[in-house]
Amino acid sequence: MYLVDASPQEGVVSRESVLVRLSSGCEVVAAWTLVNSTTRLAHARDGQVVARCDAWSYEPVSGIAPQRLNPVLEQVGFFPGETDEEQECPSSAALALEALEQGFGLAVDAEAVRGPLPTVMVPATAG
Repeated sequence: MYLVDASPQEGVVSRESVLVRLSSGCEVVAAWTLVNSTTRLAHARDGQVVARCDAWSYEPVSGIAPQRLNPVLEQVGFFPGETDEEQECPSSAALALEALEQGFGLAVDAEAVRGPLPTVMVPATAG
């Protein structure tokens, strides 16, 4: 299951309580970004958050199996390195989606996003 948060100021899909509930009996990969701000990634499986990352904190991926996200994030250049600061880099949101595409097989056909999208409301939960 892939999650896209259509109300990005809330960050519902990056909340642990939501990830735990939605991943019961399956696997969930979530990407959330606040416009012109931070990007969060999470991978949950069978009711447990396996790995999570917040671009704002500049910290390595955390969780019970961070190795699930670390290699693919490094591969796409998600973590800032010693590069020329004048060099224009893709946004953390674009890099996160590229990482999910490469690491989890996420692929969105252009035809799928022409017109109304399927919508599910997830009530906000504490946590």
